[in-house]
Amino acid sequence: MYQVDSEDANFLFLEKAESPTHISLIYLYDQSSLGDQPVRFSHIREHMRNRINSAPVFCQKIQRTPADIDYPYWVDDNKFDLDFHIRHLALPKPGDWRQFCIQVSRLHSRPLDMSRPLWELYVIEGLDNVEGFPKDSFAIYFKVHHCAMDEFTAQELLQSLHAYTPNTRQHESAGQHIAHLPSIAPPPGEMMLRGLLNNSVRSLRLLLQSASNLRTLSKIVTRMSIRVAQEAVEGEHSAAQNRFAAPLSAARVFDGGFYPRQLIEDYRKLVPGASSTHAILSICGEAMRLYLDKHGELAEESLRALLQVNVRNASAHAMIGNRVAINQVQLHSSIIYPEGRLQAIYTANRELHSIENEELTSFKLRSLYENLPAPLLAWLGKNANRPGSINQLILQGSSLGLAELQSGDKALYLLGAQLRGFTSISPLYTGCGIMFCASTYADNIGLTFTSDRNMMPDPELMRACLDEAIDQLTRYLDSRKKRGGRKKPATKSATRARRGTSKTIAA
Repeated sequence: MYQVDSEDANFLFLEKAESPTHISLIYLYDQSSLGDQPVRFSHIREHMRNRINSAPVFCQKIQRTPADIDYPYWVDDNKFDLDFHIRHLALPKPGDWRQFCIQVSRLHSRPLDMSRPLWELYVIEGLDNVEGFPKDSFAIYFKVHHCAMDEFTAQELLQSLHAYTPNTRQHESAGQHIAHLPSIAPPPGEMMLRGLLNNSVRSLRLLLQSASNLRTLSKIVTRMSIRVAQEAVEGEHSAAQNRFAAPLSAARVFDGGFYPRQLIEDYRKLVPGASSTHAILSICGEAMRLYLDKHGELAEESLRALLQVNVRNASAHAMIGNRVAINQVQLHSSIIYPEGRLQAIYTANRELHSIENEELTSFKLRSLYENLPAPLLAWLGKNANRPGSINQLILQGSSLGLAELQSGDKALYLLGAQLRGFTSISPLYTGCGIMFCASTYADNIGLTFTSDRNMMPDPELMRACLDEAIDQLTRYLDSRKKRGGRKKPATKSATRARRGTSKTIAA
């Protein structure tokens, strides 16, 4: 019997039709080297059957407690049906990237069946006209609830499904059955008693932690009070500046592309000490600036991003659950000059992706969060999308979100087909209606985004803006190489250029 922790329970309590909290992993494959023996759906189905036994969560479902008096339990699904979870479909002709994005958008819009194990896998064939991929390519779309997967478990799944060699025999013999003890939730009466006891202990710990962290709490309350006061003074004008802060609907849009990983590396090296995260934030901020500018919705203030950082120790067991911290980062989008913008982001956020730093700064808050009684956490989740909720106060003021997935540098194969592209989709939350995901694999980086269809009825425009941001950077790096690597000084006009200016630095 295993009970989820506070963070995983929060993802379950936040689950709503308009804001489902599942994540999606997308794998794109080139099977041209297999000739007249392509990968069949039946092969993939059997391949998955051999591997789900190594992770009990794939055969377990969530059991909620009566009145959410306690955190839910993972229990075995005695009616587990593999065919319900693994599905097969094909794109219509001509099988291009736009059709694929539309299909992924539809799949990601549908909530998972909470009465079954919280995952679905779709084999999508017919990718015949996708730039950079040969005809007869295929994709796997894997949807799983956030309470069951984070960045590290996603990496584990990637390694489990794939091999470093196209030898199909290695895959067929790789599956191993790992026995585990039956997981059964206690009866309702015992759940109630356990819940009362657990909530009493959590409440006492919360009281003690609050007393010892009074200074931290005071700072948080002060910041939130200032935000509420500013919103009251500025009124609806402030909220109207950002279309992505509106209430969510149940429909999603997805798009993006794959870009050379070396481009990100060359960009970050312009500023000593900067990481790829700094560079990606700069690129996403420029794409967002271009998109809002084309819609005439560019505000005076600089854009800001919510950066999702996984602070779980990589050596920790997957069953300890998610460990996620959120950083709010100013994107300095008023700086058109790429190197100057990257320098500004790095200077203000030198320890942006330091796990040790995140653990240190978030420890006090996490000690409070982990001791919230289950009924209180469930109530907060139920009201998360209402105006003035704590969730909205935390997300308020952000223009976009960014999540990252790091994969290996070596090529991977699924039953002989080479993995050529890998990306992911993160949940949307009211207050942050657009999420970028950056997934590095081998020599490319998947830079994709998802948003609400009502907020972004034109995802092709955002894709064009993302491509334009990449093209600007490419031209800038090329011009710098032609100048022999000499750094061009940032002029006052460049650093003071406002977001309403669509000027691009010439090569």
